Amino acid sequence: MKEWNRKEILVTTGMAAAVICLVVLFFFRTSVYTGILSAVLGVFAPFIYGLIIAYLLHPVSTFLERFMYRTGPAVKSESLRSRIRFVAIVLSILLMFGLISLLLRAVIPQLVTSISDLVKQMPEGMARIESWIDSIIKEESAVEIQEILNELTEYLQNYLQTTVLPGLKRVMTSVTSGFTGIISVLKNFLLGVIIAVYLLLSWDKFGLQLKMVNYALFPEKWSAWISEEARFTDEKFSGFIFGKLLDSLIVGVLCFIFMMILKMPYGLLISIIIGITNIIPVFGPFLGAVPATVLILTVSPAKALVFIVFVIILQQVDGNIIGPKILGDRLGLSAFWTLFSIIIFGSIWGIAGMLVGAPLFAVLYDIVRDFILTRLRRKGEEEILTQYEESEGHEAIAREAVRNEKEG
Repeated sequence: MKEWNRKEILVTTGMAAAVICLVVLFFFRTSVYTGILSAVLGVFAPFIYGLIIAYLLHPVSTFLERFMYRTGPAVKSESLRSRIRFVAIVLSILLMFGLISLLLRAVIPQLVTSISDLVKQMPEGMARIESWIDSIIKEESAVEIQEILNELTEYLQNYLQTTVLPGLKRVMTSVTSGFTGIISVLKNFLLGVIIAVYLLLSWDKFGLQLKMVNYALFPEKWSAWISEEARFTDEKFSGFIFGKLLDSLIVGVLCFIFMMILKMPYGLLISIIIGITNIIPVFGPFLGAVPATVLILTVSPAKALVFIVFVIILQQVDGNIIGPKILGDRLGLSAFWTLFSIIIFGSIWGIAGMLVGAPLFAVLYDIVRDFILTRLRRKGEEEILTQYEESEGHEAIAREAVRNEKEG
């Protein structure tokens, strides 16, 4: 009978615990479990905010810090280096608040105006849709559709009176009770900004401390593997997030230019909606196009049709030209696995899951793939490895060979 050593027991126990946690997370999200999880996340919320803010601002602050080094005189004093880093961090945070302020100033007035206009123009919009349909179909068919539209108008009016208005009253009455929640979010965000400053000031030191803990707790080959996976995870997440942000910015600008040229209604609001939702892979364009089309439809059905055609063309250009140029093959996932990850993580974490699902699954996919490749190599299945290398290219095999060298 095989005798297990301490390392094998530790690894097996850790894997079993991870599997159990995943099973509970996916299938048994009971009220007790979610309550405990919510309590834990509530306690650590400022640190989670701070870590996310620091991770997003680190490339910006690093760029500003290097820019000041290049443009200024040679810096030899360590205290002066710390001051330069602090200035770069403050500038990056001010840039973040500036972008948030510009976004809110652009969205909120447009949103309020759009909702107000939508309510006022609903009867007129329905009449426009009627006349537009009357102009393109036969008279006898128009009578039937007119009856449907009349019923739809009556249903919408009843829905507004019986559901929307009472719902708005309930929302207004719940604002006071939800005020504490809003204050809590703002408090956690502001504390997160302060925590992010400390993290960014000692970013290299914290990274070295994590490396020390890694190599102190695990054997050398496992430590090398963990370091490699951490680097790979950072590469996937940072490349995907910042690439997607740039891609979505370009898509939003192109949409705004198109809306201005054709004098489409709600141009700025719709462009922001299209740009923000484009961050979500696969489903993002559809999530943004639906409310945008509804807004335009209330003003001009013909322009709504033109907008639908434009969105289809824009997404084809983005998916085949802009996106590949910016993102390349950063995730290393096929279209099926990308869709799979978005659906699975989206069902668990909602919009946040749809945002991080693809890069997170790419990391999990890479871990499983490396495990399978290592097992096949140890079993001497060179034929299967050769077939995989020919189908997937040399990158995966090369990375796996590097890890084998590190493991010795």
